[in-house]
Amino acid sequence: MAALVNGAVEAFVRAAAVELPGRQRINAVSPTVFEESLDAYGDTFAGFDAVPVARAANAYVKSIEGHRTGQIFLVE
Repeated sequence: MAALVNGAVEAFVRAAAVELPGRQRINAVSPTVFEESLDAYGDTFAGFDAVPVARAANAYVKSIEGHRTGQIFLVE
């Protein structure tokens, strides 16, 4: 179910970026599990490399303050 939702979000971002007027932008940030939440969710993300929240925060800043649109920023 999560893969279905993630695929839908990514497809929406790419399609909406083409349709947005003017200087409006849309992007998505896709981190794996956060290091800080491994105790609670680590078993759900077996085999995934955990990332620090600070790295994901940088991806959000890049998504908002950058000039690209329709992008999926993978945080690995």
